[in-house]
Amino acid sequence: MGITRKSSAHDTLIAWHDDARARLRHRFQRAIDEGDLPSGADPELLARYVMTVANGIAVQAAGGATRSELQQVADAALRNWPSA
Repeated sequence: MGITRKSSAHDTLIAWHDDARARLRHRFQRAIDEGDLPSGADPELLARYVMTVANGIAVQAAGGATRSELQQVADAALRNWPSA
């Protein structure tokens, strides 16, 4: 029974993560279509990038990183963001 619960929780977490990434991907595609992001931007890559940075920041915060340290990470991520 423990394996079923673990698999169920794991599958639920993956589905949640995939749904969040899909929502970001669709939003980034809309931003591309509306000219807010460059036409050559990859909405899937941007969605994965944002999810990775956000998850990394959450892990760092849970590990005791300061607000200033987290802000530095966010600023570094934004320096790599494509401009319109």
